[in-house]
Amino acid sequence: KYTLVHARGKKEALVNPTPGNDAEQPPPLKQRLVAVAAQLLTQPRATKLPTMREIASQAGVAPGAAYRHFASQEDLFMAVVTQLFGELERALMMSVISAGPPELAVNRIAHAYVDWGLRNAGGYQFLFERTDGDELLATEARPGLHMIEQLARLFSRGSTPTEHDSSKATRLWMSLHGLVSLRTHKTGMPWPNSVDEDIAEIVRRVT
Repeated sequence: KYTLVHARGKKEALVNPTPGNDAEQPPPLKQRLVAVAAQLLTQPRATKLPTMREIASQAGVAPGAAYRHFASQEDLFMAVVTQLFGELERALMMSVISAGPPELAVNRIAHAYVDWGLRNAGGYQFLFERTDGDELLATEARPGLHMIEQLARLFSRGSTPTEHDSSKATRLWMSLHGLVSLRTHKTGMPWPNSVDEDIAEIVRRVT
């Protein structure tokens, strides 16, 4: 409803009445839009991956031809994961061909890991920044897990790695992953240190 309000020397104007205490007003539209957008954007969601049909089309074959080689889309994706981990492992192994003492080997592996991740951003995200699917969890397949075990052996100086060695290897990977991920996604950030300086500090603190 509207009421008539008189202004000095002016015609009557229609204005909204002051709502009563019992009238619950919805929040302003701008506020509601922000709230709904925040709710939707902060929900965990899987990265949209290409379908088997899309992959077959890009390869120039019918979908049936792809299924003759892979039982499911997840099987094909696992083949890609295995291939990417192979490329990463080769880069890490090349970095320590003549590394010398374990401390130097760990440092070179750390640099090689970050370098590969920054140069292969798409592959790195596919390996480490997507949620594990139900089929992967069911198989318990973890290509690349042995690389952490190899790193743990460096910390143990050739002897059987202890739980502490494995913990340090995992912590180093987690820290380096954070470096790669942030440097990849936050390109406009005025980072105070160089990548090499950050790697050196991470290795120093973890080891």
